[in-house]
Amino acid sequence: MYRILNTLVLSLMTLTFLGGAAQAGVVPRASVGANVVWLDGPGSAFPADFEAGVQSSASLSPHISAVASASYGFSNSYLRWDGGFRVTATDVADPDFNVYLGARYRGGSTAEVRPNEWAPDAGFGWKPNKAWPNIVVGGDAGYGLQSNRVVAILAVRYLIPLHK
Repeated sequence: MYRILNTLVLSLMTLTFLGGAAQAGVVPRASVGANVVWLDGPGSAFPADFEAGVQSSASLSPHISAVASASYGFSNSYLRWDGGFRVTATDVADPDFNVYLGARYRGGSTAEVRPNEWAPDAGFGWKPNKAWPNIVVGGDAGYGLQSNRVVAILAVRYLIPLHK
């Protein structure tokens, strides 16, 4: 069942990416930041940690983005990564606030942040201050389909200027 779901989702992501890349509207973004992360569910060995990480995205259309991230947990010494897609559920013309729904394939370097699995997720991004337009406050939560674990994140990020 998971192989079929993985193949279907990866095929849809590839088609979406190729269709979006064929248009001139692909907008890449990258950021660095700090996270507070909570891991909850069966087999979770630690409730929370502080992380440093990098995030990237490519807007394939006004509402669809491919996303990826990698983070290092300081207290429990792990690497956590994910990649997938999201659909913006708010006004795409508002660059200062968005809410999104998506799915990511996530994994990690230790048993506490594994198994590698698909996780539907939801989150938000908000630029709270016009004087610092590259600072973003965000939140995200995803539910692991295989592990039944929830990973929730509260983040402060700096958007790296890639384009003008």
